[in-house]
Amino acid sequence: MSTIETTGKQTILVAGATGSIGGGAAIELAKRGARVVLLGRKRITLETKADSIRNRLSESGIDCQNGDITTLVVDFSDMESVKSAAMEAMDRFPEIHGLILSAVVLVQNGPSILPSGHEMMFATNVMGPFLFTQQLVERMEQSDGLVLHVVSTFYKRIDWEDPESIRTHRTWTAYNRTKTYNRMVAAELARRYAGKISSVAFNPTFIFDKSDPELEKRWPSSGLMGIFWRVMTALFSRPPVVAGVPIADLMLSCPDRNAINGAMFKLRKRIEKPDRAMNDEESGKKLWDALVKKTGLMSG
Repeated sequence: MSTIETTGKQTILVAGATGSIGGGAAIELAKRGARVVLLGRKRITLETKADSIRNRLSESGIDCQNGDITTLVVDFSDMESVKSAAMEAMDRFPEIHGLILSAVVLVQNGPSILPSGHEMMFATNVMGPFLFTQQLVERMEQSDGLVLHVVSTFYKRIDWEDPESIRTHRTWTAYNRTKTYNRMVAAELARRYAGKISSVAFNPTFIFDKSDPELEKRWPSSGLMGIFWRVMTALFSRPPVVAGVPIADLMLSCPDRNAINGAMFKLRKRIEKPDRAMNDEESGKKLWDALVKKTGLMSG
């Protein structure tokens, strides 16, 4: 695939771009003139999302140049897909200024074991994003890159004998443990690459795009969990723009990315209270080493 020429625009990759948070971020970034790369599992869904964003920009009187909104297919549950997508990104984009990690799955009635032997939520929410980031680190170092990890503040103790929550699997415990891992990885990345790239955790609060035709598929499908999500969405959810604007601010308007390295944000607000998962350096290092082995990366 041919390389896209450098135009002076910031190139931002958005994983989970067809979801509410990633989609909201993609729109706001595009409005501000960034080249936005939409990442997701299904090409047709990505292209539909790209067309939707172009239409939104056109309705706002914003001219979208060819190549400003593009797509990249990747399945974070499949490490070979992750490696292939990273290679394609390196080939297509001479500069990568930012990476937004908002892809997430919640699987009921697990554990759901992949052909690789890994648990679905652990692979998609933790392993895939970790491997993809590592594949792109050197390219991002050249552009003072920023990795933004979309997180929640759930905390679950890690069972190092069963880190993927396979043997003693409960849906919420397994899911919340992956979200704990996300914050650990965000902090460990910040520590290891300080001065080279920056890494922040971003809590978007409860965001849902109620106009999304795929919304029903994003909810847990049945039982009390399904009822809970429907009630929460109806009563408490906020539109994608609420998260999209502060994400775009962090990506495009931060004068010194080093100054925010290792920080957590709740929408616009920087959280000063120490986060239990992010501050646990021993567990962060242990998790990092485990992910290096699980994803097949060479240590060091």
